[in-house]
Amino acid sequence: MDKKRIRDEVIEVLANKLHRLPTLADGDSDGFDFASQRLMPDITDNHLDIAEVAMDLEDAFGVNFEEVLPGGEGMETVGKVIDFIAARLDAQAPVAK
Repeated sequence: MDKKRIRDEVIEVLANKLHRLPTLADGDSDGFDFASQRLMPDITDNHLDIAEVAMDLEDAFGVNFEEVLPGGEGMETVGKVIDFIAARLDAQAPVAK
């Protein structure tokens, strides 16, 4: 899966749960810098929202947020969550022979 598709799907999941984030379909999202948006406290200050988003992202991508949930140290921004998922998917990809 390419990084743009990962980005778009992550943003869709986040925007559907965290209503302070515009969706990609919104005209308001043009020029919006999703990558630098801090999940906590900028987009939500509710830890339950973050746990729900983490479960939705795990289901969508088949990855696990083992020690750090989105919004936690090292995954403070939407861009870092996208990078984490992309790295996990790359690591899971079969090696071509």
